[in-house]
Amino acid sequence: MLEAGAPILADAAIETRIMFETSVRLDPHVQVAALLERPRGRLVLRDIYATYLDVAWAHRLPIVMGTPTFRASRRYADRARRSGGAEMVHRLNVEAVAFLNEIRDDGEHDPVFIAGVIGPYGDAYTPDDCLNHLDGADYHREQVGALVEAGVDLLYAPTFPSVEEAHGVAMAMATTGLPYAIGFVLDQRGRMLDGTYLHDAIERLDDAVEPAPTYYSISCVHPTVARAALENLATVSSSGLSRVREVKANGSRLSPDQLVSLDHADSEDPDVFGEAMNQLAIDFDIQILGGCCGTDSRHLAAVARRLEARAK
Repeated sequence: MLEAGAPILADAAIETRIMFETSVRLDPHVQVAALLERPRGRLVLRDIYATYLDVAWAHRLPIVMGTPTFRASRRYADRARRSGGAEMVHRLNVEAVAFLNEIRDDGEHDPVFIAGVIGPYGDAYTPDDCLNHLDGADYHREQVGALVEAGVDLLYAPTFPSVEEAHGVAMAMATTGLPYAIGFVLDQRGRMLDGTYLHDAIERLDDAVEPAPTYYSISCVHPTVARAALENLATVSSSGLSRVREVKANGSRLSPDQLVSLDHADSEDPDVFGEAMNQLAIDFDIQILGGCCGTDSRHLAAVARRLEARAK
């Protein structure tokens, strides 16, 4: 996927679009994954994913689509079912991959890569609720196994706030033989939310896990936060900078804790977002660009137009 060095799109927001564009209610525990078992939920999910595939097709760009499984792990399945959580984890993850395969097969666009998404054990913005690396490896192995069994193209663990648990999920993914990526959520100073500097986190995982992550991602922050982090990384570790290949950014300048308290979407103009993301790609050789909270197909199209223009 990365070998040719060509630009690649990643999908944009799913959760915030469902929350603010539809009347569909999310399950309080497994969240988006539960929609796979509701006919109307499947239709809403299909429509959202289709808008991102349409952008990739219109601009002749490869795209990575992530499964709606951020919360489809044992802790949340146990809360949703109270019993039978293991069966639910397997079922939801396998169904999510089948669902995206159907969308890919029904469309005309190629290539489309399906990323099996694994979220953190706790809240993505609360590092104190994270697992240590050994417990994290044990916890995430169940969901990783289900996604691999279902046939994903790669594994993706976005929005991890703690280097300890990021280390653990990397251990679980490294045993599969598939390409895999780790995504960090960062504070306004460009550090992980547990205080770890980005270059230290990358160095730790690269040294401790075999094989090391295929690449690293910055996720769920505004492009200005990603830029600050990448500028700092370029200063202290050129080798670390070369390992960051993706940014999936929020459309809003608000911090994550401010965003979660809103009852409406907050996002800047798509063209402003698109230009900021394009400049990240130019300045720091970021190959994969996508959206996170508050973004939609307009934001992705603004990115795609610029990537397509540079490719000509």
